[in-house]
Amino acid sequence: MNTFTENSVKYERIAKPKHGSENWLRLRWRDSNGRCTFGASDAPALMGASPYSTRSDLFFDKSVDPTVEDDKPVFRRGNVLEPALLEEASHLLGINVFTPSVMYRAGRFTISKDGVDNEECPTVGVEAKTTSRYSVHTADDLPFEWRWQGWAQQSVLNVPLFFIVLDRDLRISFVELPRNQEAIDQLWAEAERFGSLVDSGARADSEINQFSAEQISSLYRATPTAIEMPESARAVLANLRDARETRRQAEKQESIAKDELARLLLENEIGLLDGEQVITWREHAGKQALDSKRLRIELPEVYENFLKVGDPFRVMRVK
Repeated sequence: MNTFTENSVKYERIAKPKHGSENWLRLRWRDSNGRCTFGASDAPALMGASPYSTRSDLFFDKSVDPTVEDDKPVFRRGNVLEPALLEEASHLLGINVFTPSVMYRAGRFTISKDGVDNEECPTVGVEAKTTSRYSVHTADDLPFEWRWQGWAQQSVLNVPLFFIVLDRDLRISFVELPRNQEAIDQLWAEAERFGSLVDSGARADSEINQFSAEQISSLYRATPTAIEMPESARAVLANLRDARETRRQAEKQESIAKDELARLLLENEIGLLDGEQVITWREHAGKQALDSKRLRIELPEVYENFLKVGDPFRVMRVK
């Protein structure tokens, strides 16, 4: 790990683990002093500009150990097309742009760059994007979720940042993100405030108020204690009872409808109305499953060696 100063910005250069791996996530989760840190892609959620993740989601993610996510199709698409977009950016800039083998850290941000011109001391940065959501012609079309991500990157490296975008119209656009020092200052101030709150382990009521039951279950282990709830909980309990009854009735109606349709289809796989296909009922191969009961009886040592116990979970019942 080396420290550099460029244009009055001091940053560390850190060897980059495999992108998306647990080690990569941990570098974006805590710094060497154990402080909460953020990746550039966390910036939109931090500033309330992400259509996919809330500040509450971010607070939760930074409060628990990072976990590796499955490779989603949208991520796979970006990884496959990124080299081609960086090659086009190189052509348009007239310089060689490549993905660095390091990450850059300053303050509470640890960023990964899609493309730079110089790994040790970049003078330009490139962010490659593929999207079916946005149409990009000029910098004005860059959504704020991308802008906050770009400003986070600029705040660390302080170099011009270009977006090379394959947009929803299959257009390749190349636009420069205007630097916004006021936004960068706001971003760093919020990263410090939010990160300090995570570091303290204190309850952040403004964030917890948006937590899901699953998130709260992960953060707070159940204790054999009781709490007097406010009167407003009475209506919430009624809503839960109504929702569960509605679901039960819907499942019952679904079962009745499927039974009636099955009696009409019998051995036929396809049902038509006015000659148009409206339903199918096809046979699929049976699912494979391990006979754990038999394995436990006949090979108990093997069973114990491969037994995996999941994390504790809480069950909510209304009386």
